[in-house]
Amino acid sequence: MKQLTYIFFGMSLLLSSTLCAQAPVDYPLDTINGKIYYRYVVERGIGLYRISKNFGVSQEEILKANPDIQTNGLRFDEVIWIPAKALAATEPTIPSAQIAASPAQVEPKPIVATEKKIRTPRIFPKRKEKIQDQAIIDTANNSVIVDTLLPPLRLAIMLPLQADAIKRERNIERFYDFYCGALIAINEIQTTGQHIEAFVYDVGKTAQEVERLLNDSLFPKVDAIIGPVYSSQVKSAAQYALSDSTWLLVPFISTIEDITTNPYILQFNPSKTTEADTLARYLAQYGDSINCVLVESKEGEVIPASITAIHQALVQYNIPTDTVSIRELLNDSIENAFRPDMENIVIFNTEKYGNLHAIMPHLLTASQTYPLTLFSQYSWQNEKIVLPQLYTTVFTTDNETPETYTSVFEEYFGHTIASTQPRYDLLGYDLTMHLLQLLQNDSLNQDTTEVHNGVQSDIEYHRLEAGGYENQMIHIIRK
Repeated sequence: MKQLTYIFFGMSLLLSSTLCAQAPVDYPLDTINGKIYYRYVVERGIGLYRISKNFGVSQEEILKANPDIQTNGLRFDEVIWIPAKALAATEPTIPSAQIAASPAQVEPKPIVATEKKIRTPRIFPKRKEKIQDQAIIDTANNSVIVDTLLPPLRLAIMLPLQADAIKRERNIERFYDFYCGALIAINEIQTTGQHIEAFVYDVGKTAQEVERLLNDSLFPKVDAIIGPVYSSQVKSAAQYALSDSTWLLVPFISTIEDITTNPYILQFNPSKTTEADTLARYLAQYGDSINCVLVESKEGEVIPASITAIHQALVQYNIPTDTVSIRELLNDSIENAFRPDMENIVIFNTEKYGNLHAIMPHLLTASQTYPLTLFSQYSWQNEKIVLPQLYTTVFTTDNETPETYTSVFEEYFGHTIASTQPRYDLLGYDLTMHLLQLLQNDSLNQDTTEVHNGVQSDIEYHRLEAGGYENQMIHIIRK
C-alpha cells in the first residue's frame, strides 16, 4: 500500500509527479557549460511528453539538451538532463510532500515538489463565505493577532490508483479521473480562504490494506475520509469512522453494511430500495393511464436485487401490472400483456442489455400497435434503442461542463477527458466540493442537507433514522 501525501497551501495546488504532476521534482542538479540541469533517470513507461510536463519545459528544450534522444529514443534507466529554468529566475518555495511506505515497510521514500500558483479564475461564482476570525495570542509581545483564515480542514482520500504500475488496469482509470476532479474541488474551496490538508492513499483492492493503514499510528487525524471503493474496504473504513467520529464519504457502492446504525457514513449512490421507491412514486402519479408489464426471464435465472425491489415497490403503490414471460413474447402472444389504450412500461428481469437482443425485434413490432416504453438501466445509454425509454439516475444529463473547468483541468493535467457518461472527474469534483462545504458550514448534524447542484450530480443527503446519510437526489429521465 502506498501513501501519497499532499499538503495544500493557500491558493496553491500540489500535484504528484507520479499521477497528475506538472511541477518539477527535486532531482540532483548539474552545471554544464554554465547552465543548470536536473539529472533525471528515465522511469519505466514514461514518455517525453510527460517528462516535459513534469518539469515545466518544452519537449524541444529537452531534445536540445539531449540530442541522442532523437536517434536512440528514450531508454529506461538512462540518464538525461532537463533544463532547470525555474532556478535561473527565482528560488521556488518547497512545501513538504512525500510518498510514504506502508506500515509493513521500513523506510519512507520522499518526493519533494514545488508549489504551482493559480492564475485562472474561479470555476464558479464566488460564494459569500463567513470568514471566522481567530484570536492568536503573541506571548512575546503580549498582544493579540487576528487571523482571518478558516480553521484547516483535513481529508484522507483512499483510492486504488495503482501509482507504481507501469500501466494501470483499464477500470482503474475512473478512480484516477475521480481523484483529479477532487483536486480541482479542493483548490476551488481554498480560494475562499479555507486551508485544506489532503492525505492521499493508494490502497489497492483488499480490506487488509485499508485495515493496516487505519491501524497505523502514523495515520493522521482527519475531518473526513473519501473512499475507499470496494465493499470489503468500506466495511473496515466504516468501523474506523464510527470509532473515531470521522465522516466517511462512500462514492461508488450502493449497499453499505451498518449504514442504518453508523451516523458517520455519507452514501452517494442510493440503495436499490430507494431507487425503486422513487420510480414507483413517479409512476403512481399517472394512476390508471399506465400499465407496467413485468417480463419474466427464463426459469432458474437469478433476478437482480434492483428488479426485485422495483416489483415490490409497484405492488406497494398499487400500480397496475401484468406479467408475461419472454417465451410468450417470442411466440407473439402479447395481446394479454400489452394494452392499446394506455402506456405500457416494459420492465425486464435483467440488468444486461445483451439479454434482450432476441426479444427487441418483437417489441419493435408490438410498438406499432401498443404504446411501449422500455424501463432501461443507466448503463444502457450507449445502446441503440429506438423505443422510448424511462430510467433512473443520480447524474444529470442537461448540464454542460463549464469552459473554465475544462481549461483548469487541461492546465493542471496536460490532457482532456473524453465525453462519457458519467464523467468520473466531475463526480470527484461534485462530491468533494459538497463535502468540503458541509464541513465548512458544520451542517452534517441535520436530518436533511440542502440540495447541492453540481456540474454533473445533484446531491441531497437524508439521514436514515439513527444511522448515516443517503443521497436521495434521483432523477427520472424519459427519452
